[in-house]
Amino acid sequence: MGFPIGDTHYRRRPKATIGLILVNVVVYLMTSYENFFMTISNYWVSSGGFVPALISELTQLYRVFTSIFLHADIFHIFFNMYFLYIFGRAVEDVLGSFRYLLLYFASGISATLFHVTFSFLGGLTSYAIPAIGASGAISGVLGAYLIFYPGTSLTACWIFFVFPACFSLRASFYLILWFVTQVLYGYARIAGSVAVFAHAGGFLAGIALLPAVIDRSRLKELKFMEYIRSLPYLIFTYPKTRGFSKASKIILSIVIISVILGGFYIITALPEVGDVKVLNLQYTYDGTPYRDYAVIRLPNVENYIAETPLTTTRILLSRLNAVNLIRNERYRNENVELENQRYTLLLRVGNIRRNVSLLINYFRGYYDSEGFLTYGYGKITTQILVVQEGQVYIIDNVIYQFTISSKTTDLSEVTRNVGYASVVIATGALLVVLAKDREYALVGE
Repeated sequence: MGFPIGDTHYRRRPKATIGLILVNVVVYLMTSYENFFMTISNYWVSSGGFVPALISELTQLYRVFTSIFLHADIFHIFFNMYFLYIFGRAVEDVLGSFRYLLLYFASGISATLFHVTFSFLGGLTSYAIPAIGASGAISGVLGAYLIFYPGTSLTACWIFFVFPACFSLRASFYLILWFVTQVLYGYARIAGSVAVFAHAGGFLAGIALLPAVIDRSRLKELKFMEYIRSLPYLIFTYPKTRGFSKASKIILSIVIISVILGGFYIITALPEVGDVKVLNLQYTYDGTPYRDYAVIRLPNVENYIAETPLTTTRILLSRLNAVNLIRNERYRNENVELENQRYTLLLRVGNIRRNVSLLINYFRGYYDSEGFLTYGYGKITTQILVVQEGQVYIIDNVIYQFTISSKTTDLSEVTRNVGYASVVIATGALLVVLAKDREYALVGE
């Protein structure tokens, strides 16, 4: 979407916006120094990222807040803080610092709700992938900016090859186009690992929450000041603001309605997923600490392990599953102890087959009524098969020390419950767009 350069006039120093930027930058420096400040470390993503499958666990709700301050890499933090600075100053000027912060964090929380609601589009694996970034909260700021300043002129610059090209366009065109692309990418499932429905949800929350956070006396004062500032000479008339154009209102309404209908589909017609096992893994891989999550639906344990994104986690789970330590119906409601058990496993990678060794140095585990591992810890030593450009390599004596816990969760019920909140937020945004645009707009389209 290019680099927007705003020309909105703000009258007070944006203390909250600058404070948020400073906090985000400090957190990024603290969580990325191990990787020379280029990318965040895996530990912080796994410990503080928002995992949709864990939303029903009260002890994990802190992630809704911590995930807002974590960023994947230096480009992620740069672009988020750039957009926050460009648009946040003007929104803070209208709301005041305290109300602005309420909008910011409420939008971030709402973004996680939309992310959970629409995670089913990416399959079960998407419920276990941690989401991080302030994008959802910043999207709420963009939504509020759209309502306040739809007619503001922005200069947006795109880079074509190495040459910049800059165009002037209205804020309404720029922001509505951005919102439309987020929804389209989400429904088309072409956004990859980007949580585009979190962006869309934060954007809608930033609009829907305005009636609750706006200071009407302050808004009236600012509208009059904006009106006087725009006159070529002083005319004492009451300021009237146009709000959205008819075309903008129609396009925005259609896209919001599509989100509402998607939410209703999830509530009423979502295919039954049923109970799934949500695994929480903490382990060291040759001394390097990791923390990860996996979602498994019985009885297809092997298939879901194969879809686990992180390679080191996939290897650990596949080794344990190969010797029936992830699920074993003989172990129902039992404690299991193993020590110094050796195995030879046949691995298949495409047309390549190789035997690898596995040593269970020790293992202690407890299994539920379905024979699934509820809690276990241990140490294994294994060989790893690596295939590069048709060549096969075996790495010897890779050591895992691990702790695994699992919880049974009905993802269908969780998704539906969160879906209600998403529909309410989207409906609130639609009502503001249809009925409040003229009342709230400082610069009409």
